[in-house]
Amino acid sequence: MKRMKWSWEQLEATPMYVRRYCLDFLGAIAEREQAENDRAHGQAARGQRMG
Repeated sequence: MKRMKWSWEQLEATPMYVRRYCLDFLGAIAEREQAENDRAHGQAARGQRMG
């Protein structure tokens, strides 16, 4: 949970359902960032082919 800035002790004290929710949330953020990165790469590649 480095991205959440939790210590190991805080993580261990957190209920499992909260951990699961956070992991789902972080996964959604990662998917969004990956999609944005893929889109930017696609635009850059199209720009290089046209330019």
